Amino acid sequence: MPCRIRDAGGVSILDVEGNLDINSSDIIETIGWLIDSNKLHILCNMEGVDMVDYNGLSILAIAYKNVINHKGKLKFMSVPLQVMELFKVVRLDMVFECYFNETTAITSFSIEEDSRRSPLRRRFQRLDIHLKVAYSLMSDIRTSNVFTGDVLNISGAGLFISTRDIFPINSPLLLTLKLSSEARPISALGRVMWLPDEEIQPHSYPGMGVAFTRLDNDVESAIVDFVEKNVSHRAEEA
Repeated sequence: MPCRIRDAGGVSILDVEGNLDINSSDIIETIGWLIDSNKLHILCNMEGVDMVDYNGLSILAIAYKNVINHKGKLKFMSVPLQVMELFKVVRLDMVFECYFNETTAITSFSIEEDSRRSPLRRRFQRLDIHLKVAYSLMSDIRTSNVFTGDVLNISGAGLFISTRDIFPINSPLLLTLKLSSEARPISALGRVMWLPDEEIQPHSYPGMGVAFTRLDNDVESAIVDFVEKNVSHRAEEA
């Protein structure tokens, strides 16, 4: 995929364009070259990114871990909304530092701050919650192979399940959960998008990030309303 390197304020900026997928491994090589050149403050500009799939997520995680292991910093800026939503589903928004613009991002390398106060993190809020979910492979729905796990976060895009009963990436799942003790169970179809790395996501390991692939209109409305209501309520309490 197209990418170029430039320097600003002692930070190496990697401008990435197009799709982040299985054909994007050159990002790992480029960041490896920066590390070998002792350029350890790296900013990934994602303004030109159109799409990120599970292979792209793996590439970003590998690159991030490589930088961290060499005592460097890898941050992100101008992350498209749909990509930020995916980061939330797989809980990488708790790992990656993301910024709206280049000036703020570059400044962050020299100013230690609480990343939870980043303007981008406030805007793209994730509803952290504990709910029970039952799930099974679509191929097993007529059998008794039903597993249970804990939902750690949910949005209109998907949810993260804390569980040891995990399935490979891209596995289609049938999900059943209740948004509250009084609510009726709802069902949704999803696909495994991410299996967290224990080293960079110990707070999420083991588990699965699952993106919704099909929601009935009433189910989608129920989830979105539930998330918005609880996010607003917590904001008022704070």
